[in-house]
Amino acid sequence: MIHTRLRMVLTQSEMNRIKISESHSGKIRITADVHGMKCYEAKRFINNIINIGRTAFQLVVIHGYNHGTAIKEMLAQNFSNDRIYEQFPDPRNQGVTHMLIAA
Repeated sequence: MIHTRLRMVLTQSEMNRIKISESHSGKIRITADVHGMKCYEAKRFINNIINIGRTAFQLVVIHGYNHGTAIKEMLAQNFSNDRIYEQFPDPRNQGVTHMLIAA
């Protein structure tokens, strides 16, 4: 269902940046790779994913760390969406941010 909704709005290039998986318990996890995007592109892309999905899910944003931290800093300092109820950096990988999204 969420995959179909995303395909209706996102471009094929953007869909190629997304991986959707579901656990045995039914929890949805979307991994989005924003490497190479400008901050405003990443912000729009992430907001689209959050706003299109009408269910609770975990969003894992892969932004990288070694070739600049602009997206990482944008997410930590001035990114907001009313559906995000928890956001935290990955404790083992500085190039990843996790977001828990409410339905």
